[in-house]
Amino acid sequence: MKGKGVAVTGASGSMGRALIQQLSQQGAKVIALTTSDGLEFDTPIEVIKWQPGQENELGDRLKTVDILIINHGINVHGDRTAEAIQKSFEVNTFSVWALAELFLNTVQKSEHKAIKELWINTSEAEVSPALSPLYELSKRTLGSLITLRRLDAPCIIRKLILGPFKSNLNPVGVMNPTWVAWAIVALAKRDFRNIIVTINPVTYVVFPIKELFQSVYFRLFSKG
Repeated sequence: MKGKGVAVTGASGSMGRALIQQLSQQGAKVIALTTSDGLEFDTPIEVIKWQPGQENELGDRLKTVDILIINHGINVHGDRTAEAIQKSFEVNTFSVWALAELFLNTVQKSEHKAIKELWINTSEAEVSPALSPLYELSKRTLGSLITLRRLDAPCIIRKLILGPFKSNLNPVGVMNPTWVAWAIVALAKRDFRNIIVTINPVTYVVFPIKELFQSVYFRLFSKG
């Protein structure tokens, strides 16, 4: 990670902060992308404010980034109103998709393919209940889209399949976000493409099977 330019969305959340701290310790040049005001860190870090729907405004900045970690999300819990449906998919699915495509379009040269990476936090909700139907639906849709996009991606795409860590989205989470962030970076350095960090042993079995069969299905019945 030393010397790499790494941008992290959801920088004001528990996981965003933990990732930024871990990456900074590894020597990365971190850029915090946030929708919040007044975000500060203990060490000097570039902070850029943005909003879902305004992804194109980050285009020029992402050209200089080696690794984009898309980590932002929203959890409306039990709400199932039309507004909650719209907001869940806007933030968890379509905003992530727009940023991912924006970043992938910066991979223009052969050397970019060797150094640029896209990491996306799709969540354990891809294969397990999260006790929040709209969170599950929006994350599973995102997960399927990313599996499809991987077939023709110009650079490495890593999925972060994370279990229940303590955060504002999940105040009853049992995992420490600092430890989860350490595990994510450690597994990425070992070139894991599906980075699973959870206390649920079933996920370690079910997710790879689901990802394999879905990838084969997409390859057989779609065109690049």
